[in-house]
Amino acid sequence: MLEIPVRTIGKFPGRHNRELIMKRLVFAVGVLALGFAASTPARADFSVMRFELGFCRIWWNNGINPIRTGWARVATAPDFTGAWAAQDAAVKKGKCK
Repeated sequence: MLEIPVRTIGKFPGRHNRELIMKRLVFAVGVLALGFAASTPARADFSVMRFELGFCRIWWNNGINPIRTGWARVATAPDFTGAWAAQDAAVKKGKCK
């Protein structure tokens, strides 16, 4: 194991060096936090929205829909490139301008 130089805070007989214990605790918490952050899947769903004038836009699904009425969801995709391809396909099929 890697030996970390230890600076003794005080020389107390029978006591542990608290600085080394805290360093190890902070390192363990950091490793756990990094592990939890890396294990959660990143989701960013996108939709192709058709508005009443016939044009389509890529919309990020964050729980907020477009204001007012007159829109419809044409396609959904898990990433922006998939939504771009879906919008291109909708234009070619004549669903969008």
